[in-house]
Amino acid sequence: MSTNPFSLDEVLAVAKIHPLYNPNILYPPSPEEIQATVQAQSSTDSGISTLESWPLTTKKDLYKVIERLTKDTSPQNEYRRSSYVSVTGGGSGDMPLMFFTDLKENRQHHAAFGEFLRTCGVVEPHDWILTTHTSGSLDLLTEILENAGGTILSAGNLMKPSEVVRALARYNVNVLTGDSSQVIQVIHHISTLSADERNVIKLNKVIYTSEPLIDSQKRYIHAILGPAVKIYSILGSAEAGPYAIHNPDLTGEASSYHDMSIDFVFDTRSILVEIFPRSIMESDTPSSDLKPLPEGEEGVIVQTSLQRRRNPLVRYITGDLGSVRPVPNIARSIVPESEMEYYRVLRLRGRDRRFSFKWYGEYFEFSNIEMFMQKETFGILQWQVIVGTLDSSPQTTLEIRMLRAAASDDMISLEQYVYEVERFFFVLPENRHLFNLTFVEDIRGFEKSGTGNKVMKFVDRRR
Repeated sequence: MSTNPFSLDEVLAVAKIHPLYNPNILYPPSPEEIQATVQAQSSTDSGISTLESWPLTTKKDLYKVIERLTKDTSPQNEYRRSSYVSVTGGGSGDMPLMFFTDLKENRQHHAAFGEFLRTCGVVEPHDWILTTHTSGSLDLLTEILENAGGTILSAGNLMKPSEVVRALARYNVNVLTGDSSQVIQVIHHISTLSADERNVIKLNKVIYTSEPLIDSQKRYIHAILGPAVKIYSILGSAEAGPYAIHNPDLTGEASSYHDMSIDFVFDTRSILVEIFPRSIMESDTPSSDLKPLPEGEEGVIVQTSLQRRRNPLVRYITGDLGSVRPVPNIARSIVPESEMEYYRVLRLRGRDRRFSFKWYGEYFEFSNIEMFMQKETFGILQWQVIVGTLDSSPQTTLEIRMLRAAASDDMISLEQYVYEVERFFFVLPENRHLFNLTFVEDIRGFEKSGTGNKVMKFVDRRR
């Protein structure tokens, strides 16, 4: 199976005839139409590959079309044919947003990213890896880690931490992977073991996904497992798939910073990353006059995937903040010289917290929370989101504080309301101990800003 990415010319040629980018087209092109378009583009060499001529793509515009195509069961709708479905966050509480990828393209992408993990020294042939991921992430990580050469044990998210730890010991597993919340949960259980029981655990690598591990959580992992344990991360999204890795051996030990930014390495043959001014997030239709920022300057990350052709991803505004930088020379000790010219560092700060936050692997956009809280039957007068950590371990917690109107015939019951809130925030048996819904009696029950004495919509206690 080929792991070669597509050319930018091919991707943009297909995007021109795809409803995600052309409102005059009803359905995505068929395989025959794609092939004919690519051949025609190749023969004419029209210079279509100038990204600057393409408008920026917002999540709102993209998923408006995707929602229509997802629901349309017409035989002419190529979007639903032979697809790999990735669910994206956003905290809508209704039908999840889904990005569809061609099955063969998806397999090729996973194979290519597996090679990338191996080249960057994250996975080695003798690694035994246990994954605690959930559903689609379990499938994704299992495949790319196998493609990287590791031996995988798929535990899943429903296995209790005690059972996970027994499996780590029984099978001499040396790599633990999961989203950051799951990883901390397992490490916390290991901390409760006796010295003899803990010595049986042979972990020397941790690979986490989803929300970043903060410095205190990394220190906790090293305190429990030992200072020699390597901590890696894989960065990806429903739209772009996996596309970057964090490996301190490539970027230096000081590759996470006081502002919680982290250095990731990506391959420009698989994905193109542009950085735009933050002002593009302040409008539903970003100005076409805006230009990418120079290398090293921080702004909003915009992606164009060279692994997606049937359903292209072109100049997609991710909502994340970051900057692109050269790969430091330290990486030459691991990465072959022939690969270095294609690699870049993405210094990722994460989502602009004016617009969203992340908990237990899910993004929640404040605009969606606002709409949810405004439902008349809820009777919500004021709300506040507080992210923190447990006293007993650095697992990330989520507290929602509410001021609710007095009960009336127009409002749903308290029990039904609690159900709706927990459904909206994806509260599950495995993360329920990290979630708290607090009803306050008056405005004094909220945390307020130190300057204006105003109720803050979002409070981050993790620092």
